[in-house]
Amino acid sequence: MGFQIRVSGGKKEKPAARTAGEINLFNVVLSARPLSSSDPLADLDPDYAHGSQDDGPSRAGRRSSRRQPRKPRKITPEYLRRAALHYLDRYSATEMSLRAVLKRRIRKSATIHDLDPDVPQWVDALVEDMKRLGFINDAAFAQTRAVSLHRSGKSSRAIAQRLMEKGIRGESLDQALAAASEELGHGDDRRAMDRQAGVEFARRRRLGVFNPNPADRQDRRDKDLAALARRGFGYDICRAVVESEDEGDLLARLELDGD
Repeated sequence: MGFQIRVSGGKKEKPAARTAGEINLFNVVLSARPLSSSDPLADLDPDYAHGSQDDGPSRAGRRSSRRQPRKPRKITPEYLRRAALHYLDRYSATEMSLRAVLKRRIRKSATIHDLDPDVPQWVDALVEDMKRLGFINDAAFAQTRAVSLHRSGKSSRAIAQRLMEKGIRGESLDQALAAASEELGHGDDRRAMDRQAGVEFARRRRLGVFNPNPADRQDRRDKDLAALARRGFGYDICRAVVESEDEGDLLARLELDGD
């Protein structure tokens, strides 16, 4: 016989309260599952380790203790090398970026361990070794990043600022921008590189001539000019974007090809 709901007075009766042994699935709080102790990736990060397998009978306790922050390790050449390789395996980096990561590890370790006086020499030797092995190449990093930023609509001024934040300065910065301009087909004309980036940025943000509602263009003129100026584009590029009749007129004003 199937389950039936009894009706009394035209209303359904409320179900009886659950017993202590029943589980209300709607009150279960799910948490991210920690890495298994057999996961081959779990040993890669030097700052984390598996918990003990003798944590007692509590299943929840065993699960929560498998991957817990470990006390900072004492700095040794081997530890620094593992930390550097772990970082470089995940990110493209400059010499400055790698040094910053290692310094954070060292400061963390210094809170509970005495530092060897040779730690600075260890860091210098490690960085030179990473450069020798090709894990760090500031020139290649700068050129690749400059091209990527240009294609996303960044001006040469904004690109230079981003690269300086990564430790690329002086002659290395100039060479990276020149190489990026050459790769993008602009030769030595850095202004052509900026004009093309300005068009791409305006297209993505629907500024000026790219506004799908021409009736709003005049009302948004000042805001569009400000948006372009904040990205580091010159006034000639800003004016061309907001004053051109259409995209063809814009490209003609900026002396760019339509490809």
